[in-house]
Amino acid sequence: MKNIQKLSLLLISILLFSCQENEDNGLTHPDPTDPVVTISYKEKAKQTFDLIQQNYKINSSGLYLENFPKQVGDRESSYLWSLDGLLAGVNQLKAIGYKDQVLNDSYTALEKYYDSQRLPGAYAAFPVQYSLDDRFYDDNAIIALELIEDFEITKNQASLDRAIKQVDFTKTGEDTKTGGGIYWVEQYRNKPESDLCNKAVCATAFTTTYLLKLYQHTKNEEYLLFAKRLYKWLNDNTKDPVDNLFWNDIRVRDNFVNKTKWTYNSGAMITNNILLYEISKDVTYLNEARAIASSTYRVFTRTVDGKLFFPDHDSWFNVCLFRGYLDLLKHDPNAQNYVNTFINNADYAWEKARNSSGLFYEDWSGIKQGRDKWLLQQAALVEIYGRIALLKGEKE
Repeated sequence: MKNIQKLSLLLISILLFSCQENEDNGLTHPDPTDPVVTISYKEKAKQTFDLIQQNYKINSSGLYLENFPKQVGDRESSYLWSLDGLLAGVNQLKAIGYKDQVLNDSYTALEKYYDSQRLPGAYAAFPVQYSLDDRFYDDNAIIALELIEDFEITKNQASLDRAIKQVDFTKTGEDTKTGGGIYWVEQYRNKPESDLCNKAVCATAFTTTYLLKLYQHTKNEEYLLFAKRLYKWLNDNTKDPVDNLFWNDIRVRDNFVNKTKWTYNSGAMITNNILLYEISKDVTYLNEARAIASSTYRVFTRTVDGKLFFPDHDSWFNVCLFRGYLDLLKHDPNAQNYVNTFINNADYAWEKARNSSGLFYEDWSGIKQGRDKWLLQQAALVEIYGRIALLKGEKE
């Protein structure tokens, strides 16, 4: 009798387990005929931008937070660099075809950084209503690039005119110390005892880029000659002959070379070579762009779970490299492999590298959150999704 009872209990247990297993399988293996919900890259760009507006916008001032939530030690608003990242993203949204009035807010905020008290006028690192902060030559160069791109997209002549005005400030950043190049920050030009008195590759490379673009739009030979002079200094003084990549800066007081390498300097120099190739038709520049692109891909990618990822830090730097790869792709289909790796990284980040607020980790492989509260980090994702959308022909 006991054996019969045991057998009955066993059969009931098996039946119950089977039912539970079928239920679990039903949850983990959906019907393959169900429609798959997909989201376009243009929608990803816009949703990320909307999240920034929701979390970072300071309605009382029209400015943006540096971090969300605001962190201990944060000032009244973001620094110029972070706002520039947002401008780059806004440009892509406009290029895709979005026409929301809110897209103009970041450009309205930009004017709050313009310092006309110190001549020549330029953008300060922080809104002038709060203080007269340092004026960085790299900040002003990348702002000029965003203004030029805004002109290319919207045909707003005022943006091109403002970019042209930036040249007067840029000129104050060049002298013959260390053989040439552009200083990193205005306030330390005449303080050689400071480590901050240096000629920076980022400032010099991005200045070269915006001057070449100005030449394309104006045909003013002054811009081309200035750009070529800076380009020569970069190659003669800051290029590693071993791997064709660029070091970070040269300290003025003793010509010490900081040999740190970053993805954004490579991206800027790929673009500079492509622009010079487009202007001159000299294939030497195209080959130089190819060499930098190939070496950058080898040096900076890493493997995580069998997938290639670019560095797990400084997302905006990486997106600057993506720009360079896109510029190369216009003339070399072999660059598609580099571009595809970036697209795969961005896809993975959307699914696997966001925090509970929906904001992106600094590490797009999803392992480390990094500076996931930083505005610049989030803005980089608006830009890359927007550029991918344009590449794939997604437009409103």
